[in-house]
Formats: sequence, C-alpha cells, structure tokens
Amino acid sequence: MSILQRCPRVAATALLAVLASLCATSVQASVVVTGTRVIYPSDAREVTVRLTNQDRFPNAVQAWIDIDDPASSPVDADAPFVVNPAISRLAPNSGQQLRIMFTGAALPQDRESLFHLNVLQIPPMNAGTADRNQVLLLMRNRLKLFYRPRDIGGPEQLAERLQFTLVPSGEQWHVRVDNPTGFHASFGGATLSIGGQQWTLKAAMVAPKSSMQWLPQSPSALPGGEPVLQAQLINDYGARLDLRHVLAR
Repeated sequence: MSILQRCPRVAATALLAVLASLCATSVQASVVVTGTRVIYPSDAREVTVRLTNQDRFPNAVQAWIDIDDPASSPVDADAPFVVNPAISRLAPNSGQQLRIMFTGAALPQDRESLFHLNVLQIPPMNAGTADRNQVLLLMRNRLKLFYRPRDIGGPEQLAERLQFTLVPSGEQWHVRVDNPTGFHASFGGATLSIGGQQWTLKAAMVAPKSSMQWLPQSPSALPGGEPVLQAQLINDYGARLDLRHVLAR
C-alpha cells in the first residue's frame, strides 16, 4: 500500500464531487478487495472485482490498471483495460463491483501477460475539524492481473512442470527455477534444508517460459547431505500449495 497518492487532473471535477459528498468523524478506512489476484481469460467480455466498505462511514474509491509501474496514477495508466466505475462512492458497510474490460492489444498468445490493478481508497475529511488543516491518508491496494490466453489451457499442471536445480558455488550458491509453462509461478516463500540447517531463499515470481535464480538471504557454505527444497506456490485463488523437492548435488 502507498499513501498520499495524487488524483489525476482529468478526473479532478468528478473526484471532488465524490469527496464533497463524504462526511465523517474518522479518517480510518477499510475497503476490502475480494481476492489476491485477477485472472482475465482472453475470451471474456469482462471480469468483475468486488469491493466491500467495512467502515461505518463512506469512502471514495478510484481504480486503474498499469503495466508495471508501482508509481502509476490514473493519468499515465498504460494498460489496455478500462475499469468501470473509475471513481465511485462506497456507502458505509456496503459493497460494489468493479467491471474490467480489455480494450484490445497485440499480446502474446502462448503465455500470460502481467498487469496490475490499483484500488485507491480515499477516506472522508473530518467534519469536526473542517476549519483546520488536515492530513488525508490515501491507501492503495495493488493486485496482479493476469491476462490468460485461451489456448494455453489451465494451470493445473504448473506445480509438476516447475524445475528446481541447486547450483553450488561456495557461499555464492543459488537455486535455479525453470518455468517452461505459459503461466506465472507466484510463490509465498521458499527454504532449502540440509540436515539440521535451513536457509530462507529470496523467492520471487517466475515469469512464463523463463528462469530465475533464488539466492539465500544469509549466504553460507553448504554442508554435506541431501538438499531439500520447500516452497509455497500460490494458485489462482490465493491459496498456498506446499511443494517439496529433493535436489541433486
């Protein structure tokens, strides 16, 4: 999450209108986005994402999609998607759906393409101190959005097709992860264990048809013994699947 996000000039009038309708005595906000990622099948007309305002006061929400820019704003959002509504007001203890529509672009058809959905949560000003300067904290959720071509099928075999290799080199060893599939492989963590010793790895998402090196957070020489890799693969629903591989040396 990031704070103090600026609003785009092109939407300033609409956003001010929404903000003007908000009134409460607290600046704490809690708009929940259902799910941890968005899957957009290439043959879908649209997909929806549900928002829930768990506060006892209204919040304004602004949403946009970017390609790969954590500092993006609605002004420079560059992804081939439209979010509707782009700006809205959520009543207290209520929900709303965001409709996401693909506008068309020449994307690869043999692998997923990665984008990011941004949901900016704007709490109301404190009506009790309206005559004084206030700091407005804007909270942003940023979710991965995967555009999934129809012809690559489903990710059911992803875990089985991932390949893990221990590459020794003194204290500079690493685990190479090869992903020959058309899907992104997201991980919630990984460790390498030998005997009674364990190393936490810098596990990161592996893009389709690519490889990545996972380095240990605290490098040290590996002792003799059988290396066991344990990792948590995150599926489409945000659940973590435990993987275990005995690696060759």
